[in-house]
Amino acid sequence: MRTGKFIIGILLLCCFIRMVIGEPCTVPSGSMEPTLLCGDRLWINKLAYGGRFPSRLPGYSEPKQGDIAVFNSPVDPQLLLVKRITRVVKKGEPLRIDRRTLLLYRSLILRDGGKVMEKDGKIYIDGKSSSQYIPKQRFYYMEGDNRMNSHDSRSFGFISEEAIIGKFDFVLFSIDSQKQWWKAIRLRRMMMRFP
Repeated sequence: MRTGKFIIGILLLCCFIRMVIGEPCTVPSGSMEPTLLCGDRLWINKLAYGGRFPSRLPGYSEPKQGDIAVFNSPVDPQLLLVKRITRVVKKGEPLRIDRRTLLLYRSLILRDGGKVMEKDGKIYIDGKSSSQYIPKQRFYYMEGDNRMNSHDSRSFGFISEEAIIGKFDFVLFSIDSQKQWWKAIRLRRMMMRFP
């Protein structure tokens, strides 16, 4: 009986750590090269932006431009993506909407619960002709460092703050899939931190 309680306690502790504190993540592609390499095993710091338990807890910092963040893909929420934040749109920040900017902001408006359409040369947001939109939450534009080989916000648009899992903290270890056995381990990248 004591062993069962101990095992259940350990499992609950592991779940809590994974949901609130952090978890490992593997870089599956070269979209963040040369900063992160395919095969890097990262530590996702969930305390930085606030873990989800089940709603988001307060973190000790906010995602900012230049941070490398891990987030759920808007196309497939089960897929984790690792990208750099290149633009932050704050809650309440007025956005100018015209024919040139509509392509950029359409995903933001839709993910914020709004409806947008273009008719007779005018832009309609939530059924009203408008040239401005004020977001109800923070949004982020995410791009890979290897821009020629990255599926990022240029194809799926802005992501909401709720999609962000955590901040990339450091490389736990790295394995080169092109090499075998002990030669595959990239020793120089073990516990490597980035500014």
